[in-house]
Amino acid sequence: MDARITKQRLSNLISYDWIKILCTVAAALLVLSLLFAVTATRPLSSQQYNIFVFTDLSADTSFSQLADELEEDDVFSYDILTVGTEAFTGTTGNTTYGLRRSVGTGNVLFVTDNPVYEQDEAGNPVLDEEGDPVIETQSTLYSLAMGITVANDEANAGGVYDTVYYMDACERYLAEFFGDDWRSSDAFDGSRSPEESFYARNGSDKRYRTEQSRAQGVEDEKARLMQLREDYLAVDAAFDEGLFTHTSYENDWGEASNLGINVGGLHGLKNLVYYTDGENSRTTENINLVLLFNGKDAQNDLRFESISFLNYLLENYREE
Repeated sequence: MDARITKQRLSNLISYDWIKILCTVAAALLVLSLLFAVTATRPLSSQQYNIFVFTDLSADTSFSQLADELEEDDVFSYDILTVGTEAFTGTTGNTTYGLRRSVGTGNVLFVTDNPVYEQDEAGNPVLDEEGDPVIETQSTLYSLAMGITVANDEANAGGVYDTVYYMDACERYLAEFFGDDWRSSDAFDGSRSPEESFYARNGSDKRYRTEQSRAQGVEDEKARLMQLREDYLAVDAAFDEGLFTHTSYENDWGEASNLGINVGGLHGLKNLVYYTDGENSRTTENINLVLLFNGKDAQNDLRFESISFLNYLLENYREE
């Protein structure tokens, strides 16, 4: 049989079989694409961390680089697989924010707490019977967060964490792993072990198919808990120092709701997000960080990643 490759045979191949060749190549590429799509690790909602800026604030150009910086600095634990940022502007921003929240996207929100107070004809504040200024228009923080706070471990509905509850819940969480003396000791002598929490959360994760990868996962879990402990102690100290404060409002029944964490004491924050005062200067005075709640399915171990974000702000924006 003559199987020599000749110019005539190559010409015939190109003339009559090129469509078949292209289809074969395309089919092979499709199969490979589907294979990668099926085997790739898809981040769960709890493994995505998204930072929002509401329409009453402006975002500096540095905000667009924040996600990359957070990933490069390993601010979050190994189990946060994607980090994103978004600044909402104008009336379309309100709509977009609502859409994001309707599907449970978002972990923290920068927003202002600037109520408008009533004034008399002379421009002086109007006071109520207790001597407090009368609010004419509630702040954006109040409008977005009041009435939808979550303040218990079993909640499955709501929109934002009560910040005092959130801090207390993180303390209880750390005590489960480090024991009652968790503030002074980093030994894992609590009722839960890092191995237990790792396998409960990642036992079926495609990233951990081998014994070696699972062993590394347990070590990463230990590092996550150690880092959370350090971050919490730093953030807690910032509350003691007054750099962070809880923004609290009372409802009609006299019950307090802690809607956000005032981070305005971080004067360098004006290089990230800000609003302008009466003299058109950047200010951070009443900027709050709202801790968004995404349903009971998001009430797992990763809900405390915002502690690490708060410590990042503390370390990088404390000074102007």
